[in-house]
Amino acid sequence: MIEVKRYRKPDGYQTRYWGIYVDGELLAVVVYRKGAQAIADLILKTRAGKAASDAA
Repeated sequence: MIEVKRYRKPDGYQTRYWGIYVDGELLAVVVYRKGAQAIADLILKTRAGKAASDAA
């Protein structure tokens, strides 16, 4: 599962940055939400393409 949500520092403080989480693990922190969503969409597209090629 891929999630885009506000990044929180380890002390719990919510920042202005966005985090991309894959299976609950932080993958990347970016400045803009649209950039984070673009990365998440690319990961989903890559996973879908890989699953389709594995099924064939």
